[in-house]
Amino acid sequence: MTGFDPTYMPADFVTASNGDVYVNGVKYDNGISSMINKLYKSTNQGASWAEISTTGLTTLGNVQSLTISGNKIILAGMDVVPANGSKIFTSSDNGASWALSMTGFDPTYMPVDFVTASNGDIYVTGDKYDNGTSSFLNKLYKSTNQGTSWTEVSTTGLTSLGNVQTLAISGNKIILGGVDVVPANGCKIFASSDNGNSWTQSMTGFDPTYMPVDFVTASNGDIYVTGDKYDNGTSSFLNKLYKSTNQGTSWTEVSTTGLTSLGNVQTLAISGNKIILGGVDVVPANGCKIFASSDNGNSWTQSMTGFDPTYMPVDFVTASNGDIYVTGDKYDNGTSSFLNKLYKSTDQGASWTEVSTTGLTTLGNVQTLTISGSKMILGGMDVVSANGSKIFTSDFSVSTAGIHETEPEKMVTIFPNPSTDIVNLDFTNNQPKSIKLTTLTGELIKQISTTSLSSVQFEVNDLSSGLYLIVVENNSETQKFKLLKN
Repeated sequence: MTGFDPTYMPADFVTASNGDVYVNGVKYDNGISSMINKLYKSTNQGASWAEISTTGLTTLGNVQSLTISGNKIILAGMDVVPANGSKIFTSSDNGASWALSMTGFDPTYMPVDFVTASNGDIYVTGDKYDNGTSSFLNKLYKSTNQGTSWTEVSTTGLTSLGNVQTLAISGNKIILGGVDVVPANGCKIFASSDNGNSWTQSMTGFDPTYMPVDFVTASNGDIYVTGDKYDNGTSSFLNKLYKSTNQGTSWTEVSTTGLTSLGNVQTLAISGNKIILGGVDVVPANGCKIFASSDNGNSWTQSMTGFDPTYMPVDFVTASNGDIYVTGDKYDNGTSSFLNKLYKSTDQGASWTEVSTTGLTTLGNVQTLTISGSKMILGGMDVVSANGSKIFTSDFSVSTAGIHETEPEKMVTIFPNPSTDIVNLDFTNNQPKSIKLTTLTGELIKQISTTSLSSVQFEVNDLSSGLYLIVVENNSETQKFKLLKN
């Protein structure tokens, strides 16, 4: 990738209204034991990159989020000295210079996600882990000046909400989904119709034993959300689909006729008049599944024509002409690495055609897929992990090879991986604060909170075969590692 420093990992792509693409790059610097960053811009849909000045970003370490609101670019992450807390920076000159935009924002909270309302106001959730209660605390902030300053929004009604999983805006409603401050009490959904000044628990019709995974809004304003939970009796995931016709005030379970063989839901998307679900069969050995519904979820048709079920559908993106693209990846035991395929649907997910991956021979696990104008941009890891990351672009017919970088220092050594019964985690050089075993969608399976152990063992013999995440957090950062259960 011309102009991109190969020692940096591309973390996130965002596209401005004029079509310019921005991406932040981060890497771990062993000399200062912290993350450093660079920001790049492409004016030709990813064909080449130019580093833009990071004047004012000298105190920013690991970048957590990059977003664009109006004429502002907003970066959020950790201070280069983690003990100094989180940082938010904004730029109004295409990244030529930056201003610290923390006025009103508590730096002990990590900005998790930014969403922009129709009137241009920006909302962001902040959360932090509280050692005293062994749970997450949260705050909600609002900016009426494109991130220059922040005002904490009243969380009246959010007293029982712990870690926030998702934040969405639908019409005049803000919707929060997450876990109760006492996880045994299940999940919570809250809605606010007064810009977050007050909140109402919106669980009517929603089973609290299921985790709301993702909210998507149809063109008519109806909101859909998938819920899933791990069932110890069957050692597999169960799922439900809910619909709200009143912007999240109440929910109705949608018939899952045709979804009898679908276990854990990985992704939910809407394309035209179709709802598309991707996930794993209730019997993981049977591979992945894709289902489509053209009647608002009342009935579903398995849509696997042309799609290899041994690959997991990772993410759906829709091009301006309505064509849908999805990446698929799988872990190959023979090479101990990930393989990938790219698929395209010209009939809203009814069938799929594998797209030529000429030029992607060195790409292993795909981390992100985005579309900018006539270009697709893929980011992920080299098939040989030690070779670092890769960025590829395609004009939908020709793929061009990109770039690699050195992988940041890992906080933990995991072995064996894949595993059948016991997984060992060794963090002799990096004392953790919290270790979690979760599903790919973030549902907690097991957790250990500690500051003293140098190694931990997880029993996984009771888990279904498939991919899971090990999430390790210390005072400076959080890292996620994929675990394959055979």
